[in-house]
Amino acid sequence: MANKKINYAFFTVLLVLYSALMMSFFYRQVMPRDGIFYSDMEAYILETQGLESGYEFPYRLFFWVSRVWTIFLSPAVAVAFTTMLCNSAAVILTKYYFDKNLQKYARQEGIVWNTAWELVSTLAVFSLFFVSMVYSPRGTAFFGFDYIYRCMGILTPNPYWNATYLAVRPLTIATFFLGIDLLAEYETVLSWKKVTAFGVLVFLCTFTKPSFTFILVPTGAIILLYRLLKNKGKTWKNTLLFCLSLLPTGVLLLYQFSNVFTGTNSHAEETGIGFELFKAWHVYSNNIPLSLVMALAFPIAVLVLNMRQMKNDGGVRLAWQLWLTGFLTFLICYEKGFRFSHMNFSWGYMHGLFFVFMVSILQMIRNLMRKGTLSKRLMSVPEIVLFAYHLICGIVFFVYMYQGNNVAWF
Repeated sequence: MANKKINYAFFTVLLVLYSALMMSFFYRQVMPRDGIFYSDMEAYILETQGLESGYEFPYRLFFWVSRVWTIFLSPAVAVAFTTMLCNSAAVILTKYYFDKNLQKYARQEGIVWNTAWELVSTLAVFSLFFVSMVYSPRGTAFFGFDYIYRCMGILTPNPYWNATYLAVRPLTIATFFLGIDLLAEYETVLSWKKVTAFGVLVFLCTFTKPSFTFILVPTGAIILLYRLLKNKGKTWKNTLLFCLSLLPTGVLLLYQFSNVFTGTNSHAEETGIGFELFKAWHVYSNNIPLSLVMALAFPIAVLVLNMRQMKNDGGVRLAWQLWLTGFLTFLICYEKGFRFSHMNFSWGYMHGLFFVFMVSILQMIRNLMRKGTLSKRLMSVPEIVLFAYHLICGIVFFVYMYQGNNVAWF
């Protein structure tokens, strides 16, 4: 009990400090500052007030929640406050799932789960919410990626300039881990409680920002179809019931597509989805393979060094499958009209980045926990070094954003 109290106190203090920092950051975004902050906050404030923003937002949950706080706060502060709450909720959920995963591993391996590992878990959680792409130091260039200026071509698991991405993230985290459980058991035992909760979570994700649903639905459909064929149709009933839980989300997506991707926008431009290899991504990156390496150096290293341990991990498989779907979608699809340069199909890819970083960090910690020789423990050194590089770059990148240095990101 004493161990848990120490961990809870440590986590609570860090959460309060982190939430205060993020509230300050989002407040700076919503306040007029001569355009030095790039974000969609101005449009979100107008939507919260029920005013015309010039954009189509058929996902309303974030604005409805923000409107609640306007009873006590100005619309701008209400939007910043809602963003902070959602972002901090994602941290709390991640801490819960990290502890649950690592405690299970400790029991399986006969490792004592003590205060030290509790604190490591807490530090890892907050680190996850700061990691970014890697890039060259200030004043130097690495294959054209000069410091901050080309980082939009690499992309990050933590795009702190987009409030709706941050708002949907606690929902995506809960959906991800519940999805792991369902995929592990639905063929033999289908829990109505879990499958209903999954359907509700996916619906809420879609009504907050549909970018995660864009990669989850095709990924899940391929997995379920593959397993159904592999089992020669024997599990068709459970598979059908699983799919039916997503029916409300399907209806919602049809509504969202009909309003956003058809006809013309407020600028009288043709809207729709275009298909062309590399078209949107090439606006910001002339070397996409290098962009991938700089975004994924740590997760790739963990995957290569731990392939034997990770290949049977359902969470690892789902994270990389989501990333692959997001990558292919971003590679091929683009949005027509003035939103072309916004790279809106990159959001699914960034969700995928977040989850592959999450499972990779968990594997790195498991490697440190496991019993074995010194040589086995030293295998974690390359992982730790790469993770530290991602984290240092992420902290510098956050400081850059906090200062409001809007230097030709878009």
